[in-house]
Amino acid sequence: MFEDENSWEPGGVARSESLEDEAGLIEDISDSFNDVSSYSERRDSNQVYEANPSKRTEPSAASSTSLLNRNEEKKNIPISEANIADVIPLSKLETPGTSISSETKETEDYQKVRVPSGEKLTRLPEELTSMTQLKTLDISNNAIKEIPRNIGELRYLVSLHAYNNQISSLPPSFLSLKVLQHLDLRGNNLTALPSAIYSLMSLKEINFDDNPLLRPPVEVCKGKQLHTIACYLQRADERDEKILEKIFNIVANTITEINFEFLKQKLNMTTSENSILVRNPTPLNERIYNEFVKWKADKNLLFTTADLRDQLVRALNMIGAYDIIDKITALNLYTSVIKL
Repeated sequence: MFEDENSWEPGGVARSESLEDEAGLIEDISDSFNDVSSYSERRDSNQVYEANPSKRTEPSAASSTSLLNRNEEKKNIPISEANIADVIPLSKLETPGTSISSETKETEDYQKVRVPSGEKLTRLPEELTSMTQLKTLDISNNAIKEIPRNIGELRYLVSLHAYNNQISSLPPSFLSLKVLQHLDLRGNNLTALPSAIYSLMSLKEINFDDNPLLRPPVEVCKGKQLHTIACYLQRADERDEKILEKIFNIVANTITEINFEFLKQKLNMTTSENSILVRNPTPLNERIYNEFVKWKADKNLLFTTADLRDQLVRALNMIGAYDIIDKITALNLYTSVIKL
């Protein structure tokens, strides 16, 4: 009457299917373990994995997951909180889950690094610059807002691809990348380029498209010629120097002794041995001008001439020296007309 003994036992079919599932699971776990073991041996022996095309098989999803988990356990100390596990050497892209940790000394030998765009990282760790042999860095299509301030330590960097991010400025050490040949900063928030960019003599390809550049203007950068950009910035620096010198003269010939003391406080100017209020035979305007020249020399390493001009105007506003500000405004209008 009954063809199979399991067909009438309560739960007989369920038990049979369960046994088959367990057998399959054990087989998957065995495969995953073999994959992880062989991968660990390959990496520990520092050999490049070259799969035999005739015998290569794609690992299952379960084995890939196990492989990633095992790799993360072996390198579980991230470089920083910036999710550096997503920084993957291009030369090892075929090795799933390769990550860089602060205890991995071999990172110094990496020559190519790409930051995947999927995570939309907002910053890069300073430790990235410990990879002193790095030649190619690709951080494109993320949400990175600034380049590491010590990027100049990458002395051998040849190519930097950082398009489609939110970078608003380049750090001073950027000018130390003397062998940089390819620079792609399209689609960022740059408003100004460093005046000494001409010192990067190795640059062959540059692209600053789709940035709200003011210095130099977008039109100057469209030709993608470093010489053209450098010439513009050099002329702009010379013009800014002359304007700042004229502003120093305007303030020195107009401001009172008391107001200048207030101005010095706002600008954090160091007090010279010969204070303005101390009786001195040197004319007041000459003394004030000399104080400005010293202030500029002290700040020039950290700020551009245009930055110093803006600081001075803000400080004059703070002390209510509106008559001086009117004269500076007139000077700026005049120079704008001359430039046009």
